[in-house]
Amino acid sequence: MRVKVIAGVAAVAVVGSVAGIAVAQSGGPDDRDRATVVRVIDGDTIDAEVNGDVERVRLLNVDTPENKHPEKAVQCLGPEATDFLEDLLAPGDRIELVYDVERTDRYDRTLAGVYKDESLVNADIAEAGLGVAVLYEPNDRFYQEVLDAQARAVEAGEGLHDPQVECTLPALADALPPLEELPAEIPADAAGVAAALAAAAPVIAAGEALGSALDLVASGSHVVLAKAYSASAPEWRKRVDAALPAAVAYQQDLTDRGAELKRAAEKKAAEEKAAAEKKAAEEKAAAEKKAAEEKAAAERKAEAEQRAEAKAEADRKADEARREAARKAEAEVERKAPPERSRQRQQAPAQPSSPPRRQQAPSSGYGTDADFPGYTGPRCYAPGGRSWRPC
Repeated sequence: MRVKVIAGVAAVAVVGSVAGIAVAQSGGPDDRDRATVVRVIDGDTIDAEVNGDVERVRLLNVDTPENKHPEKAVQCLGPEATDFLEDLLAPGDRIELVYDVERTDRYDRTLAGVYKDESLVNADIAEAGLGVAVLYEPNDRFYQEVLDAQARAVEAGEGLHDPQVECTLPALADALPPLEELPAEIPADAAGVAAALAAAAPVIAAGEALGSALDLVASGSHVVLAKAYSASAPEWRKRVDAALPAAVAYQQDLTDRGAELKRAAEKKAAEEKAAAEKKAAEEKAAAEKKAAEEKAAAERKAEAEQRAEAKAEADRKADEARREAARKAEAEVERKAPPERSRQRQQAPAQPSSPPRRQQAPSSGYGTDADFPGYTGPRCYAPGGRSWRPC
């Protein structure tokens, strides 16, 4: 039969309980009793009514993974072993208990082979791959039959020997080919390194889980684990010991290469950033210098224009002042001129028939009436108003 996987059951929990050391002895190996099933406790223990009393019965020469142990976690296929036994032995089913040399163990459980419809239930559990054959002397009456059933389960790949059941060692052993086939070449680029690390990590983790499970097999402290895989474990251990260190070294090489590439990328990025910042600073300084020069030129131009305007305004005011002074001087001369001369000027013809011959003007350009005989046009007076010249 094939069994389902119970989610969350750890692979390394492929262990079983050890039957308690038998202490009480019976009269002989052929003793047997009729009984009625009361309930199933776990994969290898039931309660049965025997001769009017309810007894706790531990099936001889078979051990199943833990399911309800108060101090142990649920183990791989422990719930399935219990379910299997519940399907075989329903409450009220009639069974036969066959005893061996010792009838009870240290926990006062009855030790027996359980038969239903002439089939040994102890062996049925092992043939389903949900239990392993165990031998605790002197009770060996059912050991060979259970061991043969276990061999059939191994050959058929049932239960604990099914590689499709995630928590079994055969399932973990499927990690060996990928582990052995990890490449040794380290990619040259960061993306390749990251991809190789991502691919290697789960393969190495699976190999490490298999190694841990094999350690439990080798320890012999877990009966189900040791008995179920004792034949295959040495070859698996050999392969794990060869492949796992090489895979871990490859993973470390990938990690180192990734760190090296990261440092190189960070250095390049820092250099590019520094170059970009330097270029930006130079461009900013050049722009600021150009703006400052343009501003200074504009200020100089404005100052020059202001000076030119100021000079033009000053010149204009000076000209106005000179003309005003000349007008005042002329007016003063007119005011002081003798009345007769003034009348003569007024009676003189506006336009003489022919201009009088002008005498040579003094070198200063200014003179008196005698220097400009017959001139009746406008006069420009020298400072002080004593001399004048034609305007």
